[in-house]
Amino acid sequence: MKAKHNKKRNTVFLYEALVRELTKAITTQNTSRAETAKNILREHFRTGNVLFSELGCFSALADTQGLDHYTAEKLVFRAKKAYDELDSQDIFKEQSQVIKKINTDLGKEVYNNFVPNYKTYATIAQIFGTKAPLKSRVLMEKKIIDVMTSTPSQDEEMKPVDNLVVSQFVKSFNDTYSDLLPEQINLLNKYVLSFGPNVADFQLAMGRELQRIQEEVTNSLQSEEVKADKEMEESTKKILSQIQEWNVGDIDDKKLIKVLKLQELVHEYHCDAH
Repeated sequence: MKAKHNKKRNTVFLYEALVRELTKAITTQNTSRAETAKNILREHFRTGNVLFSELGCFSALADTQGLDHYTAEKLVFRAKKAYDELDSQDIFKEQSQVIKKINTDLGKEVYNNFVPNYKTYATIAQIFGTKAPLKSRVLMEKKIIDVMTSTPSQDEEMKPVDNLVVSQFVKSFNDTYSDLLPEQINLLNKYVLSFGPNVADFQLAMGRELQRIQEEVTNSLQSEEVKADKEMEESTKKILSQIQEWNVGDIDDKKLIKVLKLQELVHEYHCDAH
């Protein structure tokens, strides 16, 4: 008999559903809801928290392909061993707190968010622990190992646990700001994941992007179009002044939207130049 899997007790599902809820809130500029989702993620999935460690066990299997059979089996063994060393009661307690906060502060519709790799996460979850029958666990391990030993072109089902799929939410942003550019998607990805060890990655990306934008905007001052329009020239200088004052360690949703607009502006500079 197949064991029934409770998705609310799947840490990866909770994490992915919250990330997607955060993305929707950002793209619709619902600052309050975005902050609520962000706080739940930062409190319960930060480095050192048992749920963060559990995510690592999932990621070891979900973010792996192209291995030989021996290495894949060894990795499954090590991931199971690492999982067994976690306190199951602590995991249950943390999950309960996350579930309670979602229900109270965000609403149960969060659980309806589409998580593309849910079946994979459910399979991995039943490999860990002893709830599923032994035979079922062995068959599930084989399924995971088959994917881990395949090449990316053969099987796209397994993807990184922290791989944010923003395409579902692009429309709500597009309705206001036009099509998202690759650099906008990249920055949005890093922003919604900017907690724990990912903070530095986001700040570095933001710093580089602001430097690029600053250089592009500065170059625009030399264009004949800007030189001929004093109002446009003053607006461009004002933008430069704002960029110079920004601190990458203090970027909130509103500032992120401004950076996304600047990315669009820089893109238009290049389009006009060709």
